[in-house]
Amino acid sequence: MDTPFSNELLQFRRQMEALLESPDIRETVLGTEFPAFMEPYLSAFFDLNAGGKRVRAYLVKLGFALCGGTDTARILPAALSYEIFQTGILIHDDIIDDSPTRRNLPTLHVRLGGDRDAVSKAICMGDVGIINAFGLLARAGFDGETVRRAIRHQQKVYNLTIAGELKDIELSGAQTCNMADIIQMYELKTAWYTMIGPMQLGAILGGAPQRLLDEIERAGLAMGTAFQIQDDILGIFADTGEIGKSNLSDMQEGKTTVLTQHFQEHASDTQRARFRRIYGRRESGAAELTELRQLLRETGSDADADARCQTYVETARRQIAQMEISDANRAILWSFLDYLTGRTR
Repeated sequence: MDTPFSNELLQFRRQMEALLESPDIRETVLGTEFPAFMEPYLSAFFDLNAGGKRVRAYLVKLGFALCGGTDTARILPAALSYEIFQTGILIHDDIIDDSPTRRNLPTLHVRLGGDRDAVSKAICMGDVGIINAFGLLARAGFDGETVRRAIRHQQKVYNLTIAGELKDIELSGAQTCNMADIIQMYELKTAWYTMIGPMQLGAILGGAPQRLLDEIERAGLAMGTAFQIQDDILGIFADTGEIGKSNLSDMQEGKTTVLTQHFQEHASDTQRARFRRIYGRRESGAAELTELRQLLRETGSDADADARCQTYVETARRQIAQMEISDANRAILWSFLDYLTGRTR
């Protein structure tokens, strides 16, 4: 279905793909400092950039547009810097989660052999993405003070993303936690990295006043939290082909989510015992996933997560309505929110 957001994203994605396929893209992104033996690793890194939705990169462009920016070619390098950062951070995330696939393809550490050496090599290439995102942003075609402001902003986003990842790891190993801990993790790991960070980056490059940056943060916190709750629902209840990765991974990793927290607060001792035999065990498979889905439904945990998601969606709609932006950009943000939460299970 055509929407203001989908039409904009499609056009932007074509521009981003053309940039990524340009013959000098590696030198543009990484420079020429790498020795020849790294060629296979660099090729593997750039292969990982294929097939993405480019949503975060598009949000950089949207943030620029919120300030009246219309020159897409000018904002593309900054959008690409966010895409390169995303590739780097996802390499690390896949190692932490021991994920075998990403975008229906082998993750980098699996592609490089899956052993300890492969993991070490993948960590290095994740570092390449994160470090060179800064370099690409530094070379963006804006005045020096604007670029410095953008780099300081990205440092904050990277730090909050790392804090969110650490919080996720802590919660997955914790004996007890609460909903507030989980929501904080969602805000750090998803809302800032996926929503607030890229939109504020584009807005900063467009000369945004602090008022607009604050409005983006308020809307982005609600949008990002709704997105992550929906993502966790899909991680259990959707088919693998719909989410681009195994639908067993959240269960096998023992991921702490609003679903599992609600379950722990409302399950009987018998239900908790069944849950412990399934959740956080690498050997759990399709049969265990079916039982897990049943447990979550029995305790109303799926319905609770749906309701929480909807509450954040409604908050985001109110925040977007209050933003001092054009009606056209407001329509894009509203249709983007529908896109985020309209994915089905």
